[in-house]
Order: sequence, then structure tokens, then C-alpha cells
Amino acid sequence: MNFQDKIDPQADKACMAEPLLKFFAQEWMAHVVAALSRHGTLRFGQLRRSLPGPISARVLSARLKALEAGGYVTRREIEGRVRQVEYRLTDSGRAIDLLLVQAESALYLEGTVGALTNER
Repeated sequence: MNFQDKIDPQADKACMAEPLLKFFAQEWMAHVVAALSRHGTLRFGQLRRSLPGPISARVLSARLKALEAGGYVTRREIEGRVRQVEYRLTDSGRAIDLLLVQAESALYLEGTVGALTNER
């Protein structure tokens, strides 16, 4: 057993937050959470239009299914002549949005966001 193992026996194991970070690092995932947080309950087309760029219906559908499976979004079908589906954040989704906002704020305070996106 080396010195590092005595300090932190978990040192060689993966970060416990890694799966969550990888999940939300997928393209559009954080944008979908932010849009639902900002606008509340949205239908598919409304959500698609509220995002900051062009996203295919296929990609948005995949992201929403993943968020629903993870317990971050609820999906509600509305009965009627035309099938409508609404999406909204769960309590877990709102908690993740808060964390994303805090992380973004911290990056701006440190000046990291501009360096990462070449906006400086």
C-alpha cells in the first residue's frame, strides 16, 4: 500500500460523478434542461423552437427519452384528435438545472468559459 492509498483508499477508482457528468455532457442535454427550466411545461415543437440552434427531431427525441429514463423529465400525453405530448422537469431535473447554472456562473467568474469557447 503506497502513501496515496493511505490518504485516499478510493484514489484509483473513477470519480463518482463521472456518469452524471458524461450524461449531461451529451450534445443538447443541458440546453433541453435549461429550456424546460426557463419555460416550464413545453410540447415537443415548442421545446424544439426554444433551443438555441437547429436540432433534429430524432436527436431531441433521443435526449428527451434519456432524460425521462433518468428521472429528470416527465412526459405526459394529452388525449384529443391530435396527439400532443408535454414535457417538464421533475424535482431531480430542477436540481440538475440549479447545478448547471451554478457551474456556469463559477466558470464565468473564473473567466474559464471565454477561454474554453474562444470568446475572449
